[in-house]
Amino acid sequence: MMPATFISYDAIGLVGVVMYIIAYAALQLGWLRGSGYAYTVLNLVAAILVLVSLTNNFNLSSAIIQITWIVISIFGLTRMFILYSTTRLNAEETAFIKSKFPSLSKPVARSFLNAGLWINTDADTVVATEGQPIGSLIYLGEGNASVDLNGKVVASLAPDTFIGELTCFDGEPATATVTVNNQSRFFQISTEALNRLCERNPDLKVALENAIGQDTRTKLVAANARISGNEISASI
Repeated sequence: MMPATFISYDAIGLVGVVMYIIAYAALQLGWLRGSGYAYTVLNLVAAILVLVSLTNNFNLSSAIIQITWIVISIFGLTRMFILYSTTRLNAEETAFIKSKFPSLSKPVARSFLNAGLWINTDADTVVATEGQPIGSLIYLGEGNASVDLNGKVVASLAPDTFIGELTCFDGEPATATVTVNNQSRFFQISTEALNRLCERNPDLKVALENAIGQDTRTKLVAANARISGNEISASI
């Protein structure tokens, strides 16, 4: 029969191994972010548990790995704490990020915002021309805009809407002309800057794709409603 202390240490080590597996699986499934607190804490606790289990049956190589993992995790947590506590977003930036990228951490959101700029425009300013590359992703924060296709108004854009989202990653020509109807304010980030950021931060790419997908679905629903309304009016 195994001593109770051996079983206890062995169980502690197994719990640590399970936590390692859970953390890695959650990362691969997209449930956790590699730059988030949860993933780092899970790895830290797992390393501590495995290290504790080694006190009963010591292995130098394994102990060095766990100690190194603990040190790296503590360093990472400290770095994250400093970044989170020192990163600032103003009210306008906070509203934008909360609306479109709620899953983004403040440091990642800050790097995204720093790569673009806010622009004030007058009425009748064309921000996208059909058949010509936009070369950027535009977020309409204030004001309204009209969407023209082949010289005909096909949609109207309200605040909190993207412009150029379908071509923001590849720089392809715009599918329609977009003109602001009144004094407006929008955020603009170039295709080059966007792709550079996404290469360095996969979490940002995922957040962008989700936001663009949701924005596109909202526009399609509005377009269908507009078409249905026109058909009803024509039949009356």
